Amino acid sequence: MTYISIDTKTLQAKKFVELVETMPFAKVLKEPNTTTKKAMDTVRKGNTRRHKNSKELLVF
Repeated sequence: MTYISIDTKTLQAKKFVELVETMPFAKVLKEPNTTTKKAMDTVRKGNTRRHKNSKELLVF
């Protein structure tokens, strides 16, 4: 699976998205899913933790 972020402020970008939407093997997601939205809100609120390394991050 590949994800592409497109800034649709230009007419050319909007037309590209319209083209992709017509392709049977492509799915255009215009908004993040619920889980991603919650994670983004958490970060915006500053509810994050710092870890020294990846091992520390994965310890529950």
